Amino acid sequence: MATAPKLAAVQPTGSRLFERHFSPAELAELWSLSEDTIRRMFENEPDVMIFENAERSSSRRRRTLRIPESVAERVYRRLSARPLDKRMPRGV
Repeated sequence: MATAPKLAAVQPTGSRLFERHFSPAELAELWSLSEDTIRRMFENEPDVMIFENAERSSSRRRRTLRIPESVAERVYRRLSARPLDKRMPRGV
């Protein structure tokens, strides 16, 4: 395919445009969490794509999230980078 090298050449450094985007269901399976937990973790996170139809007549809000891989990595590091002394009980 001739367009793939062109797209790779156009991609600016640090752009999230062409990186993998996860659905909440995909991350929930990878991290062994519920889809609702993943949605709560990422709905206010910067750079997460949220698609929502504000003109729906039903009362149920439908939102589609797409989470860039770099954002998932950032949240994972933030949640797992706790100092050892805070995880261990005192006197151990």
